[in-house]
Amino acid sequence: MIRAIDLTDAETHAIAAGPRQMTMSGPDVAAPTEWENLVVDRPSPHVRAGTWKCEPYTDQITDYEFDEFMYLIAGHIELIYPDGSRDKFGPGQAFLLPQGFTGTWHQPETVIKFFVMTGRQDTA
Repeated sequence: MIRAIDLTDAETHAIAAGPRQMTMSGPDVAAPTEWENLVVDRPSPHVRAGTWKCEPYTDQITDYEFDEFMYLIAGHIELIYPDGSRDKFGPGQAFLLPQGFTGTWHQPETVIKFFVMTGRQDTA
Protein backbone atom coordinates (compact mmCIF):
# COMPACT_ATOMS: atom_id res chain seq x y z
CA MET A 1 0.00 0.00 0.00
CA ILE A 2 1.30 3.46 -0.89
CA ARG A 3 0.94 5.96 1.96
CA ALA A 4 1.35 9.73 2.26
CA ILE A 5 4.72 11.02 3.44
CA ASP A 6 4.48 13.47 6.35
CA LEU A 7 6.89 16.37 5.82
CA THR A 8 5.46 18.58 8.58
CA ASP A 9 8.72 18.75 10.52
CA ALA A 10 10.96 19.80 7.63
CA GLU A 11 14.15 20.12 9.69
CA THR A 12 13.86 16.61 11.16
CA HIS A 13 13.05 15.22 7.72
CA ALA A 14 15.96 17.05 6.04
CA ILE A 15 18.65 16.03 8.52
CA ALA A 16 17.54 12.40 8.42
CA ALA A 17 19.51 12.21 5.16
CA GLY A 18 22.88 12.89 6.76
CA PRO A 19 25.27 15.76 5.96
CA ARG A 20 27.31 16.26 2.79
CA GLN A 21 29.46 19.02 1.33
CA MET A 22 27.66 21.07 -1.30
CA THR A 23 29.14 21.30 -4.81
CA MET A 24 30.04 24.93 -5.56
CA SER A 25 30.66 26.89 -8.77
CA GLY A 26 34.43 26.88 -8.33
CA PRO A 27 37.23 25.54 -6.12
CA ASP A 28 37.73 28.93 -4.41
CA VAL A 29 34.12 29.05 -3.11
CA ALA A 30 33.69 27.66 0.42
CA ALA A 31 31.40 24.62 0.42
CA PRO A 32 28.78 24.56 3.16
CA THR A 33 27.25 21.44 4.68
CA GLU A 34 23.82 20.52 3.35
CA TRP A 35 21.17 17.92 4.12
CA GLU A 36 18.78 16.84 1.38
CA ASN A 37 16.14 14.20 1.95
CA LEU A 38 14.32 13.28 -1.25
CA VAL A 39 10.80 11.89 -1.27
CA VAL A 40 10.63 11.83 -5.09
CA ASP A 41 13.64 11.20 -7.34
CA ARG A 42 12.82 10.16 -10.89
CA PRO A 43 15.52 10.35 -13.56
CA SER A 44 13.17 10.63 -16.57
CA PRO A 45 11.49 13.02 -16.59
CA HIS A 46 13.76 14.46 -13.94
CA VAL A 47 11.62 15.29 -10.89
CA ARG A 48 12.93 15.71 -7.36
CA ALA A 49 11.04 16.75 -4.25
CA GLY A 50 11.87 16.82 -0.58
CA THR A 51 13.34 18.84 2.23
CA TRP A 52 16.66 20.69 2.30
CA LYS A 53 18.72 22.28 5.03
CA CYS A 54 21.95 24.15 4.35
CA GLU A 55 24.46 26.31 6.20
CA PRO A 56 25.12 29.92 5.07
CA TYR A 57 26.85 30.45 1.72
CA THR A 58 27.04 32.64 -1.37
CA ASP A 59 27.60 31.30 -4.88
CA GLN A 60 27.19 32.28 -8.50
CA ILE A 61 24.60 30.38 -10.56
CA THR A 62 24.87 30.34 -14.34
CA ASP A 63 22.02 29.02 -16.52
CA TYR A 64 20.26 27.06 -13.73
CA GLU A 65 19.29 23.61 -15.00
CA PHE A 66 15.94 23.31 -13.21
CA ASP A 67 12.61 24.92 -12.53
CA GLU A 68 12.64 24.81 -8.74
CA PHE A 69 9.68 25.65 -6.53
CA MET A 70 10.76 26.52 -2.98
CA TYR A 71 8.87 27.17 0.24
CA LEU A 72 11.11 28.57 2.99
CA ILE A 73 10.58 27.22 6.49
CA ALA A 74 13.54 28.99 8.13
CA GLY A 75 16.25 31.41 7.08
CA HIS A 76 16.52 34.05 4.38
CA ILE A 77 17.92 34.11 0.87
CA GLU A 78 18.67 36.93 -1.51
CA LEU A 79 18.85 36.56 -5.29
CA ILE A 80 21.09 39.15 -6.94
CA TYR A 81 20.57 39.59 -10.68
CA PRO A 82 23.26 40.57 -13.22
CA ASP A 83 21.80 44.12 -13.41
CA GLY A 84 22.23 44.53 -9.62
CA SER A 85 18.54 44.24 -8.72
CA ARG A 86 17.59 41.90 -5.88
CA ASP A 87 14.78 39.74 -4.54
CA LYS A 88 14.65 38.65 -0.90
CA PHE A 89 12.71 35.71 0.53
CA GLY A 90 12.18 34.48 4.10
CA PRO A 91 10.13 32.05 6.20
CA GLY A 92 6.63 31.42 4.92
CA GLN A 93 7.40 32.68 1.42
CA ALA A 94 7.26 30.56 -1.72
CA PHE A 95 8.94 31.26 -5.04
CA LEU A 96 10.03 29.65 -8.29
CA LEU A 97 13.65 29.84 -9.43
CA PRO A 98 13.20 29.34 -13.17
CA GLN A 99 15.34 27.25 -15.45
CA GLY A 100 18.00 29.46 -17.06
CA PHE A 101 18.41 31.75 -14.01
CA THR A 102 21.79 33.45 -13.84
CA GLY A 103 22.80 35.44 -10.78
CA THR A 104 24.03 35.17 -7.21
CA TRP A 105 22.40 33.08 -4.48
CA HIS A 106 23.21 34.72 -1.14
CA GLN A 107 22.18 32.85 2.00
CA PRO A 108 23.44 34.65 5.14
CA GLU A 109 22.01 32.05 7.54
CA THR A 110 20.97 28.41 7.65
CA VAL A 111 17.96 27.74 5.43
CA ILE A 112 15.36 24.98 5.65
CA LYS A 113 12.96 24.56 2.74
CA PHE A 114 10.54 22.30 0.95
CA PHE A 115 11.35 22.02 -2.76
CA VAL A 116 10.20 20.49 -6.02
CA MET A 117 12.56 20.48 -9.03
CA THR A 118 11.90 19.58 -12.63
CA GLY A 119 14.89 19.28 -14.92
CA ARG A 120 15.77 20.10 -18.45
CA GLN A 121 14.61 17.63 -21.03
CA ASP A 122 16.93 16.61 -23.87
CA THR A 123 15.51 17.77 -27.18
CA ALA A 124 18.03 15.87 -29.31
